[in-house]
Amino acid sequence: MVNHWVRYDTGKPFEANLEKFGFVYIITNTKSGKAYVGCKQYFLGKSKKKMKWETYIGSSKYLKADIEKIGKKHFTFEVIAEYKNKRSLRYYEAYYQIKC
Repeated sequence: MVNHWVRYDTGKPFEANLEKFGFVYIITNTKSGKAYVGCKQYFLGKSKKKMKWETYIGSSKYLKADIEKIGKKHFTFEVIAEYKNKRSLRYYEAYYQIKC
């Protein structure tokens, strides 16, 4: 699997801490400057089913359409931070949506 995620603060390849619940990310269109902030869990449910976060490109149909139209190479996929539980993950997703 190709992991396209990098750290927001350093630009270095992102290495997940799977003891955390998930991460907040920002995907930026380098042509238009538009950005999408979202979050992704590492596992789903009590069964801890592993999510395919390494290849994840966001859930927005508009974002996916833009990626399809102009190509993934014109987007940056950056992890802002990882969080230990669902509550923190959702809180900081909203926080960064307002901040960015």
